[in-house]
Amino acid sequence: MLRSKDFSAWVAIEGVKVPEYGVEVSENGQDITCWIPSEVGKKFSVNWTNISAPGLTGGGVQVDGLKCGFEAIAAEMRPISAFMDGIAETDTKTRPFEFAPLELTDDDSYLDSSSHPHLGLIKLEIWRVDVAGGYAPSVVAVPAAQKVHERAKKAMNQQIKFGAAVEHAQVQSAQIRRVGFGPLVAFSFKYRSLDVLKANGIAPPTPRPEKRKATGSPEPASNDNGPAPSDDADADAAEAAKINEHLATLTAKRAKPNPKTIKTEPSNGSIPTASTSDLKKIKLEQAEMDLKRL
Repeated sequence: MLRSKDFSAWVAIEGVKVPEYGVEVSENGQDITCWIPSEVGKKFSVNWTNISAPGLTGGGVQVDGLKCGFEAIAAEMRPISAFMDGIAETDTKTRPFEFAPLELTDDDSYLDSSSHPHLGLIKLEIWRVDVAGGYAPSVVAVPAAQKVHERAKKAMNQQIKFGAAVEHAQVQSAQIRRVGFGPLVAFSFKYRSLDVLKANGIAPPTPRPEKRKATGSPEPASNDNGPAPSDDADADAAEAAKINEHLATLTAKRAKPNPKTIKTEPSNGSIPTASTSDLKKIKLEQAEMDLKRL
């Protein structure tokens, strides 16, 4: 939102305030300029608020250099707002403001760039006014669409057109006149597509998405002294299984009668097994040696 001492102003696209970039204010504070992003096919309105200026004031709107009418604020309470969203074609029909693709031509008569010096500009001038007469319809002739020679378009790729008429209740306004030698304040909104604003460093670039780290399973820890802990556990389990298998085989052989030696053993029917934790105490070779002694 642009702001002077007594007034503020903004452009809204389909009811949403647009961001403003590169705001500049003149030394006397009466001329305020900025850049705004425009969107093809979207309707917009020009809005302003009288924050604290006394008396009657009114705003005149121009788009692409075309005068679109005047809207007065008559109420005495402050702050109070007004807006303009199109040209009053009749007292019951309004042609809305709409961003559109730039209309190009190869007709050389359009090569003179002075024929469209204000293309790409929305301007609001706020004046002090007084009532000059009775009520009358506030009607403005709808201008024809402007054309630009294809070799003179420069960085422009959009313009403003007036959309299909929207019907509404009859509106009448008082005859008013502007007071003074110039506006109290002028707000200028230079519109371009967002891509053009970014390319020229006026609007900030789109932030890059942050890269996410891979979320795969962590690799097993390893060191220079031997295999990773998980590898040790697997090796120990395999060796324990082999020992248990040999013990079971030897125990079965021991169960057969030996004519040379008779030795009493517990007969609880259990078969000894070795766990991984026993590997440091029990070795296969020692187990086989003990069984051979039986």
